[in-house]
Amino acid sequence: MQPGRKLRDYASAGIPWYLLAEPDMVDYRSITLRLYRLDGARYTEQAVASHGEILKSDAPFPFAIDPTDLVRP
Repeated sequence: MQPGRKLRDYASAGIPWYLLAEPDMVDYRSITLRLYRLDGARYTEQAVASHGEILKSDAPFPFAIDPTDLVRP
């Protein structure tokens, strides 16, 4: 599910990529990462990774992020 107003505002500004970090609101011990690409006037989800997965993409540049690295022990 896409966040609403912020993504609409970013899309109308022409921001081509958006990376969303969603913490687990129960205990804040994990994060889900979602990568969105601007497609016309809307964002489409390009990749997603949760705890134990790696978010990888070649665009907008090659990268790999482990969401676990973003959470304090």
